[in-house]
Amino acid sequence: MTKPQKSLSILAAFLLVGGLWAGAQGREEAEFEGFEDGLLALTQVSEQITLDQLSLRAFRCQEKISIVELDAKGRASQRQESSHAYLVARQPDRRVNEKLIFTESRPALPSGPGPSWDRVPLVDQPFTGRWTEAFSFENRLANDFRKQPPETVGGRACLVFAFETVPEITETRISLLGAVVKLRQRGRVWIDAKTHQLARVAARQTKLPKGWKSYEYQIDFQPQALFGRTMALPAQTELKVELKDRAFQVRQEYSQFEEM
Repeated sequence: MTKPQKSLSILAAFLLVGGLWAGAQGREEAEFEGFEDGLLALTQVSEQITLDQLSLRAFRCQEKISIVELDAKGRASQRQESSHAYLVARQPDRRVNEKLIFTESRPALPSGPGPSWDRVPLVDQPFTGRWTEAFSFENRLANDFRKQPPETVGGRACLVFAFETVPEITETRISLLGAVVKLRQRGRVWIDAKTHQLARVAARQTKLPKGWKSYEYQIDFQPQALFGRTMALPAQTELKVELKDRAFQVRQEYSQFEEM
């Protein structure tokens, strides 16, 4: 190799290494910016949730519940529908560790034929329960969040995050048809890219009681004008539960919101 050829080879190698370094640096900067954007979005949705909870007072809405119970072989064995008033109220001057206390209630028995509520899996306390608590300031560290590609939900451009419970941090327990287990969930959350309000949460419980095969839920949120704010409140929930001998598909829909 002549001296000019050797110099050109060295220069080409230098440019190649420099290009790879610049490319890697660009990717790291883009990933850092994406990480920063994700932290900002999660912080803003936490702020929204906190303000919504502080603003909530007593209100009523219409709840429609549709239940399909399947036998072990997957044939529809029973269908049940109920439509009734659903009440949400904040307890005055009562807090536990600075946390506001709410009650949510429906009629003691379904309006139509079928089993009582305690024999059917439902998304309990959809407005003030653990479904949104996972994204509040107090509980956000109890979940590991990873940014995903953006998606559109109900015509709204959304930021998407996968999340998973961090067992070492959370001690939360939940009741599934009377059986208490530790909260261990894995799922995704969709955040409206413009308003930074919750648009959808979907997850499955990874720790189940004995005899259970699966527990999956999805909650879709819509903006509602209540108490001087536009809040992201549940509009529809879907729950799929499979036990050893039966399975349930449950849909809960909410409409006609009214301050009390």
